[in-house]
Amino acid sequence: MANFSTHLNVAAFVSGITSVSIGYSSLSTPGDALSYFFAGIVGGILPDIDHDKSTPIKILQFFFSNLIAFLITFKYIGKIPILNILLIWIVSYLGMSLFFYFFKKITKHRGMIHSIPAGLIFWFLTSLIAYKYFELNITKSYFLGFFVFLGYVTHLILDEIYSVDITGRKIKKSFGSALKICSNDKALNLLIYSLLLIMFIFLPKKDILFHIVKGIGNV
Repeated sequence: MANFSTHLNVAAFVSGITSVSIGYSSLSTPGDALSYFFAGIVGGILPDIDHDKSTPIKILQFFFSNLIAFLITFKYIGKIPILNILLIWIVSYLGMSLFFYFFKKITKHRGMIHSIPAGLIFWFLTSLIAYKYFELNITKSYFLGFFVFLGYVTHLILDEIYSVDITGRKIKKSFGSALKICSNDKALNLLIYSLLLIMFIFLPKKDILFHIVKGIGNV
């Protein structure tokens, strides 16, 4: 599979080109391009949160713990005392560290985290959090989720590309384990698709989502 550096660089390239293109279209403003760019980078490294055997992945989990702690804390900046802000940060960080500890226990690398449905779940989850928690406008919320998904799919495609040994003219055993829509575990498939359906049901103003998806295809 592609290494951490490759995933990071390719995700940055793809999200950069796409965010600039959308920034100069009627779908968004140039000022939003930077936030979309970083959302794409985050999505590009997100699938490897189920991997716990390498130093870069441990750094990645440390990064996501701090990122989520910051996002939770950011909403309260200027609204509550600084000591309370610090307490929220610490509790959020410890909570995320605990989450990743158990997450690694119940998941395996190249499982359903490496799949299209999981990417869609992160798209919808990002959009819901942006809209409901951070009170961003619905269009920007959907775009942030889309760029997470774009980076996510870029990661999966890279893993599949690296599963093909062109020089040796052979396909590695890992081929097909990243860019997939289901696994061999029927119970897990039911869980993932049920979660995806529930999130879709709770998405606000779906007509805007469909308009964005249609517009992206025309960019």
